[in-house]
Amino acid sequence: MTASGRRCEVPYWAISILIIVSFLLIAIFCAFGYFLFFGPQLHLVLGGTAPQKAKRETWKTVADTKIADDVPLIVYQSKRSKLRVAVASVPGPMVRGVISFVTETDSDDGLPHTLEHLVFMGSRSYPYKGILDVLANLCLASGTNAWTGQDHTAYTLNTVGFQGFLKVLPVYIDHVLDPTLTDAQFMTEVHHVNGKGEDAGVVYSEMQNFESDMAAMVKWARQKAMYPRGSGYSVETGGRLANLRNSTTNDKVRDFHKTFYHLNNMMIIVLGVVDHEELLSTVDHSERHYLSNIPEDFHRPFSSASPPLDESKTIRIETPSDDASTGIVEVVWFGPRAVDYYESSALDVLFDYLKETASSPLSRDFVQLEDPYASSVTVTNIEQEHCALVMDFKGVPVDKLDSVVDRFLHKTLAEHEDESKFDMDRMGFLIKQTLQKALEMMESDPKEVIYTILITHQVYGNQENFGDLAERVNFNETLIKLGAENATFWRDLMQKYFSKPYVCVIGQPSEQMVEVIRERETMRVQDQREELGEEGLRNCEEDINEANHENHENVPNREQIEQVMVKELEDFNDIEVTVTHNLANKDAISPLVQNVPTTAYLHDIPSKFIEVHALIDTAHLPYELRKYLGLYCSTIFQSSAMIDGVITSFKDVAVFATKEIVSQTCERGFGYDYDRLLHVKIKVEAHQISRAAKWLRIYLNEVVFEPDRVAIILSLLASSADERKRDGEIVLQTMHTQMVSREGSNLFLDNLITLQKFHEHLLSRMQNDSAADVMQKLNELRSSIATSPINVHIACDRSLVEGIDSGTAEIWAFLGRPGVPAGKINVVPGESLQEDRFEGGLQRVVALGASESAFLRQSALFPQDWSGDAVVETMLLAQYLSQLEGPLYKGVRGRGLAYTVFVEADPDKNLIFVTMHRCSQVVQAYQATKAIVGDLLANRSVEEFAFEGAKRSLICELYTKRDSIQNSLKESILDVYRNAGDIQHIVKRIWETTPEAMFAKGGPFLEALFDDSKRVRSVVVPPSRIGDVQKNFEGIEVIEFGKLQIE
Repeated sequence: MTASGRRCEVPYWAISILIIVSFLLIAIFCAFGYFLFFGPQLHLVLGGTAPQKAKRETWKTVADTKIADDVPLIVYQSKRSKLRVAVASVPGPMVRGVISFVTETDSDDGLPHTLEHLVFMGSRSYPYKGILDVLANLCLASGTNAWTGQDHTAYTLNTVGFQGFLKVLPVYIDHVLDPTLTDAQFMTEVHHVNGKGEDAGVVYSEMQNFESDMAAMVKWARQKAMYPRGSGYSVETGGRLANLRNSTTNDKVRDFHKTFYHLNNMMIIVLGVVDHEELLSTVDHSERHYLSNIPEDFHRPFSSASPPLDESKTIRIETPSDDASTGIVEVVWFGPRAVDYYESSALDVLFDYLKETASSPLSRDFVQLEDPYASSVTVTNIEQEHCALVMDFKGVPVDKLDSVVDRFLHKTLAEHEDESKFDMDRMGFLIKQTLQKALEMMESDPKEVIYTILITHQVYGNQENFGDLAERVNFNETLIKLGAENATFWRDLMQKYFSKPYVCVIGQPSEQMVEVIRERETMRVQDQREELGEEGLRNCEEDINEANHENHENVPNREQIEQVMVKELEDFNDIEVTVTHNLANKDAISPLVQNVPTTAYLHDIPSKFIEVHALIDTAHLPYELRKYLGLYCSTIFQSSAMIDGVITSFKDVAVFATKEIVSQTCERGFGYDYDRLLHVKIKVEAHQISRAAKWLRIYLNEVVFEPDRVAIILSLLASSADERKRDGEIVLQTMHTQMVSREGSNLFLDNLITLQKFHEHLLSRMQNDSAADVMQKLNELRSSIATSPINVHIACDRSLVEGIDSGTAEIWAFLGRPGVPAGKINVVPGESLQEDRFEGGLQRVVALGASESAFLRQSALFPQDWSGDAVVETMLLAQYLSQLEGPLYKGVRGRGLAYTVFVEADPDKNLIFVTMHRCSQVVQAYQATKAIVGDLLANRSVEEFAFEGAKRSLICELYTKRDSIQNSLKESILDVYRNAGDIQHIVKRIWETTPEAMFAKGGPFLEALFDDSKRVRSVVVPPSRIGDVQKNFEGIEVIEFGKLQIE
């Protein structure tokens, strides 16, 4: 047999390899076809899975820089649209995001604001009311949020850790780009008329709070006078009540969305420790679904300049006020264009020079006077296409309302025509301090700095060239350059803008307007009821009930929710704080606290600064001296002082402090808690601990109390109270705090409204030859403070500071307290409460003519500290009720009865609260809240995912309190007195809590909160609602403002 005739035998191993290779080729071909052709078509945002690696060929890096030479910032731009993604690597456990759109409207219909609310009602892919917040809670967020500005709308998402953020982001993008915007949603969320003929709706409730507010009314008048009709700067983007009732429609909202909500007008900002590849991959996967929605002829908003003012205008408006003694004067000029960053930054510095500290020109000319023209002056540079330079005088006595502008033009401005009037030493110190405060802000609230930089660039910056963005992020270089400018530069800048035509709006307070508005609103509602008739009212009730039913008709399936929920806790990027003290083994003590002659704690934290916190026990102070604490805190930073053996004037003290201190604080309590403590804080650069000790000594021991200075400060404190008396939330807080606390406590007295008559009485005494008595009291108070127990907390980067300057025993000697035992001050949560007030069902209401909204707060005792056996369960039950899309959110806010409603269990205050803000119908809101809580406690059953969401959102809120270097320090100091253990222990308790344990331990405290024999209730309403409150809250006491004030 020849070779050619043989049959070829293939080995089995070769056949096997051939088969395997064939299958691999087929698999690769199928996978390629799926991802290229079929995958995108089958993808659902919730159910799909983003690729592991970002398709970077669809993105380009348009900016790669550092904010203030510190925080890395990278901006990516899609190659398929103009969508941008900015990532700033901010340290900490939180990942924060914003989705922002440039938005412009031409009327007071409030279309940007109403759309902002309606976005959260569901999208076409997820047509379930509140699903976004439900999923966010399950991903370790505390719901979502948004804000509406004059020129943009921004949507926020904050999660603990990155994985939860990634899971929610695609759903969020779908909501903003493809919302359902149904008529039923519009009815409940924006405006409707209920079965009683009353107007309601979430947006309507929110804006009621501003309709009669003096500051808001002045702002509206200023905008109308400054800009032509139809300008995006002339309108109230939140919506005016008359417009919300009569002209705002859902069709307008839909058209607005179509115009502005698309990829070419959208930016995503992310702050935190994140994986860029994963982030871009997730966004890339979402972007492809909305490319077809980009309009072909989109005109960039705010691209047209506003016409200049031809002449100055002065407008006077009457505003309702329960106290007609002081008003507001607001003056505004056009400034530079927003893109002129250097000149705009120079104006910011100039404004600080004009207004900061008691020695500044505006403070000297208007505030620091025996007969002041205002209680405060602020100057703000509002960045717009052409910036608005707004000078705001508040607390202006009515007899001086017409004199303010002339005084500024013919005194302050005229004097500064002479460049020698500029104190260039002070200017140099101020610029250096401004730079330090900007860096301080990056440690305390970096999101505010970064969001402002990026959104302002989005609205007004050059979208093809990122040079102006680089200038904004390197604000430190701009400030250094401004520090080299001479007096001529600052004189020319001031004259250039303040010599132009202006608009002046005078807010004239009117007690008569309160009654006029009350009667007008009563008649309007009465006419509305008559016009509707009985049948129309029934139809209104049926319509809103149908709308509520429709909004809640669709529910997501279990699989959709489980796919997104975070099921395990990751390792979060905590900001580490290590605490030591000088009570330990002397050999182990850091030299930073070793030389402090009293109990001192060192908080080692990654900061560029040193903070010294002095916490002083005021338990022993008699009532007559305790009333002076508010005056004391306001006086020590605005007085003359003994420095290096020489009495230095208050003006020079202010200049020296500006040179050497970053910031200083004096307050009663530490961050609203533990009110028995007097808290004095000094913050300096990291190598200047001796300066911190020096200035703490000056403020505590060396201040010179002078009658003329104290009289001026008393006048300012009294007039500042007038502004606060127009704010419903502040009035509610004032009244409720008085009702639950001991009258002689710091908690009771820590309020300008409470002390207004007392301050006026002291001022009168000083003007009638009794100044020596007041000075004696202040000196007695200081002497008492100097011998009181004190704890010192020093916070800094230990490795950075110890090698430079650890301080000596000499600089701290003034803190010695001979005879005072060393040790931690033993403060107890709730020690200032008057517990017998909770035994008789105390309740009060006050009428507030300056607001058309109502407010309610109710509390009961909660005798649990952070280690209490029921503290976690009660906090979780409160969270379950109050979380976004929880029972109260759906049953109260969702029905348009109140803008805000929540229950809070606070172990630092030993109180449990229910609070309602901006209520359109306060009685109905309370009744609905009580019924919801009662049903929950009676049935003792929870929705599974709502319960899991409550756990995760509560964990998020705990970590939010530690989201920055500054906040982590605050919690570290509080933890010294709480004895709470570390946050991981509390988180573990939350994670492991069952519904049964939650009801068993937390239920009794919720029952007490709504038990009329165990609760304290405070209500603030417009005068027209007093009768309704009296009718439904039987036995409630109606009080006048005078009862909120001590003599």
